[in-house]
Amino acid sequence: MPWWFWILLWAVLLVGTAAAAVGGGFWLVRKALRVVRDAGGVLTRLPGPSVMDSAAQGDGDGASAPGSAVFADPDEMRREYERGKAERRTARIARRVARRAQRGQAQSLRDLGLI
Repeated sequence: MPWWFWILLWAVLLVGTAAAAVGGGFWLVRKALRVVRDAGGVLTRLPGPSVMDSAAQGDGDGASAPGSAVFADPDEMRREYERGKAERRTARIARRVARRAQRGQAQSLRDLGLI
């Protein structure tokens, strides 16, 4: 093969690589702009700071503000977790008993507290 073929081959390869890099760059920029545009639409629909501040202070049902567990007593947080866990469990059992009673299904003796 003549020497000029290798120069031509490398020139074509370099131009092709540059074209692919430029095309990929344009594609990436367009995707990034689309993400920013979509994120802007989402950010405008977020509630304002007054709504967020009132939600952070709890909704009055005894729930603590988010992040308050960082500085709280670990034993107190454990008791709160166990109490919430027990409440969720009893609520789940009550829903199961009501659902089975509505459907006419047999009840579990453990759910009824007989065992």
